[in-house]
Parts: sequence; C-alpha cells; structure tokens
Amino acid sequence: MSDNITPFSSCVDAPSRYRRTLPHIFWLTGLSGSGKSTLGAALEKKLHKNGFDAFLLDGDNVRGGLCADLGFSAADRAENIRRISHAARLIASSGQIVIVCAISPEKRSRELARETAGEIPFTEVYVSTPLEVCASRDPKGLYKRAFAGEISGFTGVDAPYEAPESPDIEIDTSKIPFTDAIARLYEAASAVQTPLVPMLRAAVTAVLEAGREIMRIYEAGFGVEYKADASPVTEADRAADAIISARLRESFPHAAILSEETADVCGESGIPERLFHRLCFIVDPLDGTKEFTEHIDEFTVNIALAENHRAVLGVVYRPATGTLYTAARGMGAYKTADARDGWTPFDPAERIRVSDRTERLVVMDSRSHKEKAVEKLLSDPRNAARIAEVKAAGSSLKGCLIAEGIGDVHYRYTPYTKEWDTAAMQCICEEAGAVFTRSDGSPMLYNRTVTANERGFRILNRPESALAE
Repeated sequence: MSDNITPFSSCVDAPSRYRRTLPHIFWLTGLSGSGKSTLGAALEKKLHKNGFDAFLLDGDNVRGGLCADLGFSAADRAENIRRISHAARLIASSGQIVIVCAISPEKRSRELARETAGEIPFTEVYVSTPLEVCASRDPKGLYKRAFAGEISGFTGVDAPYEAPESPDIEIDTSKIPFTDAIARLYEAASAVQTPLVPMLRAAVTAVLEAGREIMRIYEAGFGVEYKADASPVTEADRAADAIISARLRESFPHAAILSEETADVCGESGIPERLFHRLCFIVDPLDGTKEFTEHIDEFTVNIALAENHRAVLGVVYRPATGTLYTAARGMGAYKTADARDGWTPFDPAERIRVSDRTERLVVMDSRSHKEKAVEKLLSDPRNAARIAEVKAAGSSLKGCLIAEGIGDVHYRYTPYTKEWDTAAMQCICEEAGAVFTRSDGSPMLYNRTVTANERGFRILNRPESALAE
C-alpha cells in the first residue's frame, strides 16, 4: 500500500451493521461444469428465503466487468482471483454472506483468498465432480472446443487444476443429491450465523453467575418495590439483569437483548431497535419474583434466543437447587440436577422427554397466578375424568416439569405473561417433544412489538392430551 493512502474507518460499528447477517465467505472451487454456480445460486436463494443477506459472486460475471481486462495466462488468472478475493471481503464486510464461484485452479491463489478474508469466516468448498462428468455436461460447449484444440489453456484439459488437499467441504455433484448438497452448505452457513453451542455455553455461564448473586441477596435480605403493573421487583432482579446483559453483549454484540428489567432502545421512529435484528436474546433475570419474595424456592433465571421470531435456544436455571434445564434447536432438551457442581452440554444421560400419557393427566397450574378460565376448563366434566392430579408450580418450572415427564399439560388464557416468561421454556418443551402454542393453537412468536402473550398459551405433552374447550 502506498504511503500516501490512509484507510478510512466507517462510522457504523459492527454490531449495528451485522444485525441480520454476520460476514462469511464461501469459496466454491472446481472444474468448469462441476456445478459451482448452480450450487451457489441455490444456496443464495435459500439463505435469502431464511432471512439472511447473501450475494453470489460468480467468476463469469466478474470476468465481464471488474476483470474484463484480464486474459487466461497464469499471471492474469492469479490477478483475477486477487480481485475477486478483495471484492468478496468488501461485500462480506457490509454484513453479507458472499458465495464465490470461481474455478480458481491454483492452490496458492486460494490460500491468498483465505488470507485476504482475514477475520471473516472463510469456507472452502471443493466441488469435486470428475472431469469426465463435467465434460459430458459441457453446458457452455467449452470442453468440446478445448478437446478439438480450438481453446488453449483450458483448465482440466491442457491447463492444470490443483485440487484442494483438505477443503472445509467437498461435494461431488455426480454422487451427492442436489438437495443434500444444498442442505450441507446451508448447515455450514447456519453454524456461523447462529452458533447455538457457543451461545448456549454463554447463556449457561450467565445464568450461573446471576444465580449466585440472586442467592446472595436471597439469603442476606432485600426490599421489594412494585412496578406500574403491580408486579414486584427486587435488587436481585436488577443485579441479575446487569450480569446477564453484560455477559451476553461481551460474547455476542451483534444480537439484540429483550429483558424484563431493561427498557427497549428505540430509534427516532420510536420503533425498538431489537425488531431489526435476526437474533434476539430474551431474558427474564428473575422469573417468579413473587415466589422469591415469599421465600418459595421455585424462582428461575431464564434466557432464550429467538431467531427470526422463533425460540431456538432455552436455558432455565433454578438457583436455590442448582437445577439447570437446557435446550437448543435440533439437539434435544436436558436436565442437570445440580449445575453448581459442573455442567456438560448435551450429556445423553441427562436428556429429558415428555411423558406418553394421554389419560390420567397431570395438569401443571400456576402457584401464584390463578385463572378462572383455567379453573373452569379443569372442572369441565369432559376433562375432570381425564385428570389425575393438578400440580402447582412457580415460574417456568411448570413447562420444565412437563418437558421431563412429571407434568403433562398447562393452559394459560390471560395476557399476563410476557415473552420472557415463555420463550426459554418453550424451546425446552419443544425439544423434549411437547407441543407449545398460543391458546388458540397458532404459533408462538418472539421479539415482537407487543411483548405480552395476548392470546395466552398452552403446553401439551402430546396433541391427544388437549382438553375439551
């Protein structure tokens, strides 16, 4: 770089820029006709469909503009890849997943592309479709001309292709079904965009630290205040909120946070900024404050992650006993009896599942917030005969007890609960096999403008367990 050039920094910080998508570069390399562009275009389409910002940077398109002045000598090929590498980095830095489709035959050029990406995740995809298959496809008629001697320096025919020795992903389109190939690429993208395991670890670390502070206050004594809606709040609520928010922001600054104890940050339009984020942590720093103030040890600390309005991660921690419930999308639900002694994620011995009961049901009811509509539902003769027991519990423990098979169903009709009351336990319940919906059967969505669960909710261990309404 010339001494006369001074890089200029943007005034937009990374967390603001990456509210929807984290930078990521996919580099698809392989022979002409191997299927790079077809795979790249399908991946781009699927990413957009699922709420990500993605951009396809195809070698032929670049050759028609940015690299129109280059030929196919070794030096020009290297310069072509150099330009594509820098273009990919610039586009990715704007908050996009860039999918480069370029033959890029030289190992050193691909290494330089990875080096150019710097801190941006770089996934090398070797589309290893054999030469004979590529030549038989010959979508552009180039192999026919190359074999006839009409084109010289054609990669794979009379110019070498240095196959990657250890690519991040290898796909032979002559052997792997197209849908499976796209699913594999999409999974790799999702692992960067929503790293559920690291996020789960961070959430568990946060609840354990918050839990220690909650118990310190619980045992030392505290005062109680009341919010405008008459719900109680204590020093423990605020201390736990501060701990959790700090830990989550340290680890994942690009994700928004919706917390019971923190006011929304709104722009000039008055719209909460979190609504523009694909990922949003939903936090209840002390669920069951009423139980806490009455020294009933059923209070919990809840953290969920909503991705595109769906709960995909849930952590519910009971500080008084050390009991920890965890779940992540597609990975199951788990109960650690006492996480104060240590925690191992996804321990098969700790996996929990709902019961298979559809009769002699155990109904979970709120300990502190009774509803007349629920009492009427349970006393209905059509339902009373199917109910073996009504068990009361506080906070999110109601859902967690259903997830581990102790309870079976729970109904809530009023809009008293908020997103932070239900998001974490919903993920845990669903990963344990339960059905968790609004009371009318419609999906529960999160990171909403209105945080109240206006249509209530219901949890069923099985669809057949639904009570007559």
